[in-house]
Amino acid sequence: MSLVILSNDAKEQTDIVSSVQSIYKPWSFRNSLSSTLEIPANSQLALTSAKISLDGQISMDAGEKILYVYLGKWLTPDQDLEYSNSYPIKVKLFEDEPGVVRTDTEGLAAELQKALNRSVCHPHYAKRCAVSVKRNNTTGEFEGYKIEMKQIDTSDQIIPSAPGSVNMIAQSTDAQFVNFRNIPLNRTYTVTTSGANDVILTPQQFRNHIQGTTFNMTASTPPASLVKGEIVFDLQKCIGNVPAGGDLNVNFICGLSRFTEEHQRLNARYIGASYFQWNDSSETTANANWLRVFGDFMVVNTEGELRLFDTSTNGDAARVGVAGANRRKPRWREIDYTQGGTAAAPFDRIYDTTANGSRLQTCKFTLDGERVKIEMLDGAVPPVAYTLYEYSQTRRDGVTPRLADEIMKPIDQGCEAMMPVMGIYNDGVSDSGNAATDYAIALSEYNSVNITDIPNVAYTTELPVYEADPDRTIIPWFNLVAQTNPADRFHSIILDLENRFDRREVLFGDTTIQDQFEKCWKPVIITSSSSLYSHTQGANTMRLLGFSDINGVATGDTIWSDDGETNDQFVYSLISTEVPVALSSKSIFVRVDNFNQTSTNAANGNKSGIIAHLPRFDGQQQTGRLFFEPKNLIYLDLNNPAPMKINSFDISFVYSDESYCTSLVGSSIVTLHIRKKGETD
Repeated sequence: MSLVILSNDAKEQTDIVSSVQSIYKPWSFRNSLSSTLEIPANSQLALTSAKISLDGQISMDAGEKILYVYLGKWLTPDQDLEYSNSYPIKVKLFEDEPGVVRTDTEGLAAELQKALNRSVCHPHYAKRCAVSVKRNNTTGEFEGYKIEMKQIDTSDQIIPSAPGSVNMIAQSTDAQFVNFRNIPLNRTYTVTTSGANDVILTPQQFRNHIQGTTFNMTASTPPASLVKGEIVFDLQKCIGNVPAGGDLNVNFICGLSRFTEEHQRLNARYIGASYFQWNDSSETTANANWLRVFGDFMVVNTEGELRLFDTSTNGDAARVGVAGANRRKPRWREIDYTQGGTAAAPFDRIYDTTANGSRLQTCKFTLDGERVKIEMLDGAVPPVAYTLYEYSQTRRDGVTPRLADEIMKPIDQGCEAMMPVMGIYNDGVSDSGNAATDYAIALSEYNSVNITDIPNVAYTTELPVYEADPDRTIIPWFNLVAQTNPADRFHSIILDLENRFDRREVLFGDTTIQDQFEKCWKPVIITSSSSLYSHTQGANTMRLLGFSDINGVATGDTIWSDDGETNDQFVYSLISTEVPVALSSKSIFVRVDNFNQTSTNAANGNKSGIIAHLPRFDGQQQTGRLFFEPKNLIYLDLNNPAPMKINSFDISFVYSDESYCTSLVGSSIVTLHIRKKGETD
């Protein structure tokens, strides 16, 4: 008679051994003996006890798979979503499996990571979410999930770059006339590179419409970086008296825009967001009709005057004569930069580009979180930068509050993925003595979001392309929403976001405006419908992920851990605030794999090495460390008519179908009793 004690982890400390070496997994392990054990002839084997640590099997009904992720300003209890420039994004677990799904904690962690990376669109967070199982360092028991939201903190210099390394030209798209898009011979401009690899737009004819281009997002040209990203336009060939003595002054636009291929006013074939209001803009200059380009932040030269615009619904001037739903539709809105910056001359008045007294020749946009800064540079060496626009709560006197039309809109979630846009309108200079090709704009610098650390990932603005491979494709939130429900021609979700900027008491109040522009987008995980973070109907994963004690809304610095910056990534970490409920609905059996005992597993119709069932009863703990000690030992014959010498024991924990019980973690212990047949003690 002999008692044998077996374990996958002799020290019974952690799950490290079982995680690394296949023969020491908690559900299948081998114990080798230092000396041979002789088992007498005609012996029997029985299980006397077992200790396991069980992660429960998770069974999810078809509707129990919804959560939301929000990236933006953390809200306080006295606020609501109108105080934010962001919108919750719906995340569906096991989206490809519409029915009941059964998994375990490791499987759920992997699926949550996959779902977050499919759904999170923000350029600095996309494809950087990580989810792991949190375990006790000593016992290896399941304690919940760890969610890491990583924000890339660097940008990538696209141009100038090695010739041929980035083909931005191939990704340029006509900004107005759709019938020019795929027929280069019909275009009235060319887009080429210079020796410095600048991207240059050059008109080929004098035309009475905007001759422009914008750039699409691809693997090689991600959107502009919102972390000190710089986008620079060389304007020497379209602004007056640069170089000295030249007169190439022409109407132009340069700036940044979300990418859209939606068509408006099909008879005129303008291209822009379907809800964009071309008419009734606040553009007050004489020749406004040529401004037929959709854009978010634009520097404009019109009739020899430098002007500044954004696309917004805010401001009374933008709404004059407009009724009904069109009152909520964004349009060109002029920003009064003469009171809108901290700099004095030359922008303390509308700047005359025909005289160009400061010899300006370059325009630089700098993006910083939700803020835009715009500078004009001269041709000195080094160049002198003059601030055209920079956010401030007050006018230049430092006392008088700035008005709504003196503050440029924030970079909200709808326009968080932007690309350069530039265009020239040269009809007014056709008799100047210059050729059409004398005028040009050059994109000389472009800092994009750095995605070089994410292999095989590309940007797209086309929903079918994203849906074909969502795990390796990033689509901007604006394009996702706009194309998911094209019948909603005003895209109510986007409009709801953009119209928040019309609330002056929120955005332009003396006490709240400073909080409205964030340099760091903070994460919130919403697993139950929230009134604070609204539009989260159907969220129902609160208990599944372990957030019941905070009502399903994980927000604020008491919940998230600021892990600092590692590898150019700023990391926020979230750990389940309670142990999630995970129940195991499967029975577990103990099997000895290298002996001659046999049992019959009628469930699969085969002979088996199973020696015992580990039963559980009502009121017993369902997961974690479990101990089993059968009251009645069931002995199985080892079928050894002669003494048998052995030097190892191979133990497995299996389900009724003989598959491994991979829900086990940490240390597993089994005690076996071996006796000669006929003995009773």
